[in-house]
Amino acid sequence: MKNLVHFVRWEVIPQETWDKVFEELPSWGVSHTVAHPLWGKLERQTPGTLKKIKQRCDELGLITPGCHAFWGKGNDIGCTDPGRHTELVREHKEFLEQLAEMNVKTYTMHLGLEEFSDSWEYVRRSIEKLLPTAVKNNIVLALENGSETPEELQKMIALADEFDSEQLGFCFDTGHANCYGTKNVNELLSLMSKRIAVLHLHDNHGSFDDHNPPGGGNIDWTDLVPRLKSLPKLRNPETESGDWSRESWESFKKMWNL
Repeated sequence: MKNLVHFVRWEVIPQETWDKVFEELPSWGVSHTVAHPLWGKLERQTPGTLKKIKQRCDELGLITPGCHAFWGKGNDIGCTDPGRHTELVREHKEFLEQLAEMNVKTYTMHLGLEEFSDSWEYVRRSIEKLLPTAVKNNIVLALENGSETPEELQKMIALADEFDSEQLGFCFDTGHANCYGTKNVNELLSLMSKRIAVLHLHDNHGSFDDHNPPGGGNIDWTDLVPRLKSLPKLRNPETESGDWSRESWESFKKMWNL
C-alpha cells in the first residue's frame, strides 16, 4: 500500500519553530512529507536553504517524494503574459533541478487558465519546455484538476494523451472534484484514472473548497478509497488539509486504511 504523504502548511509556521515541527512529525508516525513551494522561494533568497532542509529530513528519516509547484497568478502554467511566462518556466525548471536532489518524484501543477483564448496554448508551451527537465530528473509533472469546466478537463486529458509521456500525468484533487464542475467525484476519477500519479486528499460539503480532513464534508471515503488505491499509476497519496495537526493526520490515516 502506498505511504500517505503528509502536507504541512509551512507558510503559516514561524521559521524559528520549523525545526521543532520537523522533529514532531516522526513522533506522529509521519515518514513521508510534501516538499513545499515556499522552500524554493526561500532558496532563491538564501541559497543553501534546500540543502539544510534535506539534511534535517535525512537526520529524522523523513522522505519528500512529492512537491506542489509554485502556484497562483503569474506562476501557473496557463499564464498568458509572454514575459512572465518565460520567467515562470525558468523558475519551475530551476526548482525541478533542485527538487531532484531531494529525491522528489512528483511535481503537482495548477493550470491557472486565464480568460484569454490563448491560455491553453501557454499550457502546452509550459509542458513542452518543462517536460525535458522532468524526464531528465525522473519527476512526473502532475496536472491538477481545479475549478475547470468538464470541457476544459477533457482538453487537459487530451493534451496529456497527445504528449503520451510517463513523466506527464495528473493530480486528482478530491476536494476540487467534490465542489467544482459536475461535483461528481467518481465520474471525474474515472475520466482521469489512467494517468493519476498524485492524490490531493481533503473533504468539503460540495459548496466550497474547504480543505477539511476526512469527515469534514460529504465525500464517501468508504466507497472512494478502494477506487483510489487501485489507480494503476499512483505514486503519492498526499494529505492537503488546511488543518495539518496530529489529529488531522490521524483522521487521514484512519481514512486511508479503510
